[in-house]
Amino acid sequence: MNKGKWFFAVLALAAVIAGVWYYTSDDEDDDEDEEVSEFVTMTIAKQDYTVTRNFTVKIETEQPAEIRPQVAGKIVKICVNEGARVKKGQTLFILDQVPYQAAVRSAEAKVNSAKAQLTTARQNFEGKEQLFEKKVIGDFDMNKARNELEEAEAAIAEAKADLATAQNELSYTVVKSPSDGVISMIEYRLGELVDPSMETSMTVVSDFHRIRAYTAVSEEALYDLGDFYGCSIEELPAKLPEVTLVTYWGKKLEQKGRIDAISGDVEMVTGSVIIRASFDNPQGLFHNGSNGVLIMPYQMKDAIVIPQEATFEIQDRYFVSKVVDGVTHTTEIKVFPYNDGQTYAVTHGLKPGDVIVAEGGGMVREGTKVKIKK
Repeated sequence: MNKGKWFFAVLALAAVIAGVWYYTSDDEDDDEDEEVSEFVTMTIAKQDYTVTRNFTVKIETEQPAEIRPQVAGKIVKICVNEGARVKKGQTLFILDQVPYQAAVRSAEAKVNSAKAQLTTARQNFEGKEQLFEKKVIGDFDMNKARNELEEAEAAIAEAKADLATAQNELSYTVVKSPSDGVISMIEYRLGELVDPSMETSMTVVSDFHRIRAYTAVSEEALYDLGDFYGCSIEELPAKLPEVTLVTYWGKKLEQKGRIDAISGDVEMVTGSVIIRASFDNPQGLFHNGSNGVLIMPYQMKDAIVIPQEATFEIQDRYFVSKVVDGVTHTTEIKVFPYNDGQTYAVTHGLKPGDVIVAEGGGMVREGTKVKIKK
């Protein structure tokens, strides 16, 4: 065989080897395309589920009493310290009593004078009455004596009323606490003049054993609550579950409370509605004017709950990778608008018995063959 024939024989053999290699490589690629991926999956089941919403609240004690004087006068004594706990009837302030003591003495003198006049008028009437019976005097003199007696009786009644008023005003110079509670800051000092018409109260006594938490919710959120619990706005307080109150630094009030009032008015500018929750506060964790956080639960029965990491979001729409016959299918779902940061309550798109990819759902391509990862 000459050199030319050898050359073409070697070339033909190389072509055959290359074809075999290409065919084998193509088969291996096909095998790789058909490779099954392992994922953690979960089977959908129903369960009870609770999610909460937080609302910033302003605290008021149930009976905050603004202390204002009932008479005008200078403060001559402050009997309590700011922040002190006081009892009902305890003296807080004493106002200048001198002018009111003088008024009482003057009223007492007028009563005594009126008593003397009444005695004289009564004696005169009795004397006239005897003379009238003997027909010594006529009707005119008798009626005059009777009128003078009635005037004397009216005068003493008026004098006694003036004395009672003076005594009351004197008693008002001693300003007392209307209830048990805690004193706030005292706005006036010794020697300052106070009166009933002043704009700022002397102080406030707050009974912190029972408190109220106020917050504003949107009208839409309020109607959503009504829809969720299947009732009207008026029926909501009776339907809503107990709520929790937490300080702004995270300390929880042990006693649960209830939402017991919903305003009938909508604030025109913000479109919000005021709601009120009441709590027992035996340890005084909250004071009048405190801020806090109201935690309102949404309690669901037979809810479908999935981990958030099983979902992915595209333009405010939520999706999961549902596994059907071992192959993934991208499925849109609807979720409850509030969540706990780790799970979603699904309201549409899944049913009990469905299987979904539980971790990394957004990383799974449509049509991927799935092997359950144990």
